[in-house]
Amino acid sequence: MISLDEPNHSLDILLPYNEYTVKYFDRYANFYIVEDDRKICWRVEASDWISTPGILEVVAVEYYANKFEDDMENGVVGGLIEEIGEINPARIDRLIIGETFIKPKGIYEYKYTGLQNANWYIDTNKYPIEYK
Repeated sequence: MISLDEPNHSLDILLPYNEYTVKYFDRYANFYIVEDDRKICWRVEASDWISTPGILEVVAVEYYANKFEDDMENGVVGGLIEEIGEINPARIDRLIIGETFIKPKGIYEYKYTGLQNANWYIDTNKYPIEYK
């Protein structure tokens, strides 16, 4: 059962309680509903599985459609997001193996597997950090 409140742009949905509906309608999850050839994006504000056994009650509000990340034709939230793979091409003569994307205060380890024998180090006692 779906109940739509037009003035407040809110939506109440009663669904069967199972693991798929609980995972899909998690709090702040976005989803689309097709209505008269319009695809409207909704965001889950609350889900209640305690009040009525076997029933999942979902309360959602109208949300903005993200034209850059959502697949608007099929109504899939995040359907256009592509996983960023490794951007550094592998070169045999000077290959350094390690993380490409790093975060602050993380400890990362890199390994040089190139053909040239070289010793290098990073002096972390000096700021800005120098590597030699």
